[in-house]
Amino acid sequence: MLIMMTKTLAVLTGPQGSGNHLWSKILSLHEDVFGWKSLLDNYWEAHRFSEPFAEYWKDPSTLHKFDWSQSQYYFTSISIPLGIESKGTKWCPNVMQFCINAQLCGVKTKILVIGRDQNILKNQQNRIREESTVRHFLDQLPNFEKPTYLSYELLYLYKQEYLKSLDVGFPIAWYDERVNEILEQDANEKYINYVEHNILDDGNKTGVPFQSNPNKGDYEEGIRSDYLPCCGDKPCHCP
Repeated sequence: MLIMMTKTLAVLTGPQGSGNHLWSKILSLHEDVFGWKSLLDNYWEAHRFSEPFAEYWKDPSTLHKFDWSQSQYYFTSISIPLGIESKGTKWCPNVMQFCINAQLCGVKTKILVIGRDQNILKNQQNRIREESTVRHFLDQLPNFEKPTYLSYELLYLYKQEYLKSLDVGFPIAWYDERVNEILEQDANEKYINYVEHNILDDGNKTGVPFQSNPNKGDYEEGIRSDYLPCCGDKPCHCP
């Protein structure tokens, strides 16, 4: 039987701490999108209590009970995994199973994958989840059908211009004044430390080539990685 898909559901997903709440706010701004609207009134709230599709993520086979007459465009978000192992709450939602059940309801699905700096992800997950959990997301990623990738860093760097370039399957309110409010503070900043000096700084200034990465231990036998191969000084004193 051919199912006519006249509605669209965008499924936002990514590793824990990759910016799920941030992107959920941005993609729920448009008035024509049925999304996580309550999150727009709060800085943060728990997915398991407030996300409109939270109960259906626990059992995607019940999606046929959802009222699909409310809009033309729908948005939901989920991190993989959810919860914390030591608390006995960790579990892995099945994104493709969710999408298949939505498609059986006559709804076209589009998967959106969030990306964030891998080092920041590791630090954030170890602090909150007590372990790195990216592996759970990577287990499911190869199964996704033609996902669209969204960047946490590009969103903060280019803001509205980046949003205008995206195709997520439904309209994005890039012009909404609340976009600037949502992006007012970059959470990445607290993980960044200023670097006083790096050996490649002098390479860029002098044009001296490096045959291998000087930041990976000894550059050459007998030469420390923080020394240049020209005058052997740090910083470089070549004329």
